[in-house]
Amino acid sequence: MRAATRAILVSACVLTCALLGYRSGVAAKASHCPKDCKQDIKSCLALVLTNKACTGTKAEKKACRKMHAVQRKACRGLVKLCKQRNPGTSGVCVPSTSSCGTFLTTWGTSASGNGQFASPAGVAVDGSGHVYVVDSGNNRIQKFDNGGTLLTTWGTSGSGNGQFSGPLGMAVDGSGNVFVADTDNARIQKFDNGGEFLTTWGTFGSGNAQFRFPVGVAVDGSGNVFVTDSDNDRIQKFDNGGTFLTTWGTRGSADGQFYSPTFVAVDGSGNVFVADAANYRIQKFACP
Repeated sequence: MRAATRAILVSACVLTCALLGYRSGVAAKASHCPKDCKQDIKSCLALVLTNKACTGTKAEKKACRKMHAVQRKACRGLVKLCKQRNPGTSGVCVPSTSSCGTFLTTWGTSASGNGQFASPAGVAVDGSGHVYVVDSGNNRIQKFDNGGTLLTTWGTSGSGNGQFSGPLGMAVDGSGNVFVADTDNARIQKFDNGGEFLTTWGTFGSGNAQFRFPVGVAVDGSGNVFVTDSDNDRIQKFDNGGTFLTTWGTRGSADGQFYSPTFVAVDGSGNVFVADAANYRIQKFACP
């Protein structure tokens, strides 16, 4: 995928994360009054790139500008949310008693050393609370304990087993196996929880078990693996070893169609949720 399209994806991901943090965290602030709401909106708008940042083909520039317009609209819509959560009485705002959004810790800086990142893209947590991060710009995976202490790292730039080129999404199954969308290499790689390479599948193309810019990965309770095959505008489902099971989706805006889907998640009942990025929506599917 072109660099311009990747920039749109990263921009959308950053803003989405910021909005989710805002929605959960703003209500927990004590004395969060209308003037604070306005400042929150300014902070949100500051995350949106200007249209000057849009590059690529004419179509890519148009899509980029449209994405920015949607993001600005979403920021302005937070004014209403802020006032709903902080109604105030005679100038005194009412804080929420919820602890959701309470800051706990942070780690990482921009570089290539241990515990540092260059465009971290995907995050997953295993049953023991270990945190796995796709350090996309450094073409590696980093594993931390729940407090941010580095445990191990693996991966270098390349196309061999255990190497990556622009990885994005990842998931961990119930056994601790780690699945990574090795995006620019058009494949999925599977590792044990220590980073030992287990298997890989996928080549560039549009056939079954082929990919064009795989982005998101999710694993259900049975260990089946779901992949958003973004440039093919579809979802592909595999068993835990990479055997193709089924696929659905075509390009479009109707129900069940996609336009550059990005990330995917599966709930405890096996329902599949897909971020249909360029259609600006979430789609939910049953997958028995």
